[in-house]
Amino acid sequence: ELNLTFNTSSLNILDDKRKNDHLRKGIVLHFDEKWMHNTYIQKYTNIQPTENELILFIKSLIEKNDEQLKITTGINTPQILKAVLKSFKENELKIFENLNFLELEKIILNSDLLISCHGALSHIAAAINIKQIDIIDKSYNYSRWTKHFRNYNYIYRDSFKNLSKEILRLI
Repeated sequence: ELNLTFNTSSLNILDDKRKNDHLRKGIVLHFDEKWMHNTYIQKYTNIQPTENELILFIKSLIEKNDEQLKITTGINTPQILKAVLKSFKENELKIFENLNFLELEKIILNSDLLISCHGALSHIAAAINIKQIDIIDKSYNYSRWTKHFRNYNYIYRDSFKNLSKEILRLI
């Protein structure tokens, strides 16, 4: 007889992909078009940072991170990110651009924390029980997609100044 009993270990669908748990280190900031007001859902709260706000936020993440900060992007790297990267030394952070889904998955699987706007990467972090700070909009009910998430923190989209303070508080 088939046993259909659910337990939380049933959520660990990516365990076989992460062979070395001790390699799981560092913060991943996924900075894609969802952070930019003109390239995402315009009715959502604008969270787009100024260059100075983004520089200060990344510096704060570097200070809170024992490892090199990893920044991933979507297919198109936001111009503001390209502009602020000049403010950092190569050993302070590592940028990963134009990655396919499996490459992004591998980076997340080998991290301690994912900071991102809600999307497919949120589900990867939840499936491997990696701590995440998920940025969502108040206008949409995400609970149907996230009620099974573990190690999950969400914050509502807000001005970047307020959003970055809340992210840093949750780390």
